[in-house]
Amino acid sequence: MSTRVKRRHLPGLLLLGLLTLGPLPALTCPTATAGPTWPLEDDLQLMGLVEAAENSRQIMARRDGTSVFELCGQSYTLDQLRQGLENFTAAARQAADAAELTAHVRENFRLCRSGGEERSGLAFLTGYYAPEVAGSLEPGPEFPYPLYSPPPDLTRIDGREGRLVEGRLQPYWSRAQIENGNLLAGHELVYLADPLDAFVLHVQGSGWVRFPDGTRRPLLYAAKSGREYRSIGRLLVSEGRLSREEADLPGILRYLRAHPEQLRRVLHHNESYIFFRWGKEDAPGPLGSFGLPLTAGRSLAMDQTHYPPGVPAYLAGTKPLAEPDGTISGWQPFGRFVFNQDSGSAIVGRGRIDLFWGGDRSAEIAAGVTRHPAELFLLLPKTSGKK
Repeated sequence: MSTRVKRRHLPGLLLLGLLTLGPLPALTCPTATAGPTWPLEDDLQLMGLVEAAENSRQIMARRDGTSVFELCGQSYTLDQLRQGLENFTAAARQAADAAELTAHVRENFRLCRSGGEERSGLAFLTGYYAPEVAGSLEPGPEFPYPLYSPPPDLTRIDGREGRLVEGRLQPYWSRAQIENGNLLAGHELVYLADPLDAFVLHVQGSGWVRFPDGTRRPLLYAAKSGREYRSIGRLLVSEGRLSREEADLPGILRYLRAHPEQLRRVLHHNESYIFFRWGKEDAPGPLGSFGLPLTAGRSLAMDQTHYPPGVPAYLAGTKPLAEPDGTISGWQPFGRFVFNQDSGSAIVGRGRIDLFWGGDRSAEIAAGVTRHPAELFLLLPKTSGKK
């Protein structure tokens, strides 16, 4: 499949996606199927579908409609894709069930397989969620670990972040330099109780802070330092401290809690640093990189240099079956309609996709172990496109 963008109109700064080891399975799970089976199933029973589709409509409405995308051998303008999304949204509103909607999709859309491996056509699926952590606006013994707002000397020129030194763009301070040298004093946004909560927020890119009085505020991604993202999961595997199967987010957290003496060394391996800002207190949830709310189970983070913003798609993959204690007892195939509504610094290339699972405990579990091949099919209107 070709998804080269002829005119690239990128969204703002990239979010940090879930830390990734590359295509290493977290557990033995089913492989993706050879193709979609009609009628397409939607395991969410269309829940949240119209809401997500409306957000995609807003995403597309804010972009240049003359932008041209080459998708599966045909050219589409964003305006043509927007008309297709309008068609899909109207059908989703009227459909009594997934079977009725997919009958409409089969008649009006063509499925454009997206994937990073030429022969298999498979994408590599990971997951992310919106964590809630304890925090305070004032430092103290219970809340000593700061998160920072973007510092004034952080700048972005020609798509690169850094700091200006004698008129030349230099790399911004590394994570170790920032934390060891207290270089961002005065730019603290909030203080957390647990350094691993800060780590998780840096990984997920956004979340919620709950204050001692019980109130909470959404914390959003604001900027990144521009330093290289380096996987600490890969580091722990290379050092023999974790197996590949153990090096998902829950496994990394377990290791760091069991070995606090390793915490700073391991975290400082990743030189990249994330800065945050507050969201609106009445926000319904975290925002994606297009500035609109993410919908649990429906919003995908994708590489925006390859895909049309907001485009609807069909995702076929596997999801974990979790026990009450959080252990994974198995995997179950699933399929659902999704939308391109976010981005991530670890989500690079046509074959990388990141599914937003939500903000509850089940979302945390699913996001932590989702690392396997999946299939993604863009929904392209049959009445549009030129060869």
